[in-house]
Amino acid sequence: MEFSSLELCIFVMLFLSIGSFVSTLIYRFSPKNNLSLYKLFIERSNCDQCKSQINSYHLIPIFGYIFQAGKCKKCNHKISIFYPITEIFFCLLGIGIIYTYGLSIFSAYLIMLSIGFYTLFFLDFKYLYLPLSINLSIFLIGFSGNVFFSFSLDETITFFNLSPITFSLSGFLIGYSFLFITNFLYKKISTENGIGGGDFILFGGIGSIFGPFSLGPILFISSLTGIIFHIAKKGKNSTEIPFGSFLILGSVIYFFIKRYELFKNYLVI
Repeated sequence: MEFSSLELCIFVMLFLSIGSFVSTLIYRFSPKNNLSLYKLFIERSNCDQCKSQINSYHLIPIFGYIFQAGKCKKCNHKISIFYPITEIFFCLLGIGIIYTYGLSIFSAYLIMLSIGFYTLFFLDFKYLYLPLSINLSIFLIGFSGNVFFSFSLDETITFFNLSPITFSLSGFLIGYSFLFITNFLYKKISTENGIGGGDFILFGGIGSIFGPFSLGPILFISSLTGIIFHIAKKGKNSTEIPFGSFLILGSVIYFFIKRYELFKNYLVI
């Protein structure tokens, strides 16, 4: 799909702004902040070191970081490079999506999923924390996409002649139940949790998007990447694995394999 220079500039600023929102969301949702709903979405941004409010023109995506030379103007505290990286990531992702799928509801669906997945990925990776509200939003996006718009990302819905509601709900219930039962059995043996409760809901939400038949391959990919990560971290202090992050990574890999028929001559997924 082709866009004029003006349209492209508008989309670039839009997706940079979405990236800015997501990076702020990750910071504000972190357990150390424990902010109220008002402070999460409405309160003005401030420096996390000196708490001074950030000027409006310093909040402009990318340029705000450049204007401040990567430091707070009041206290010279270094601003994380994560902010502009996230803005650039969503700019490239958003432009790629609308070039591929056009200005469509499906494009909006993929962007909303990307926001949820990206936020959860880094919250779990950095803090081992999966907020219930964002977890449930993944389920709601997946369920509404399948039921109201037939945006199934897996052709098994037609192969097994499933209704969209059955496809999405069964995916959620099986995904949630599998990890819940696995953790229940593990706890009986070891007397401690092996999987966080947020992972149950996240895997259920992933099932509501891709359907029940996707869960096996996604779990395999997620476990494999998690094992590689654990081996790479061997010798470090923390032995905890951000499994939710790897569930998301496994889902993204699964999406590309299925959507673009990667390795179709070698794999049956």
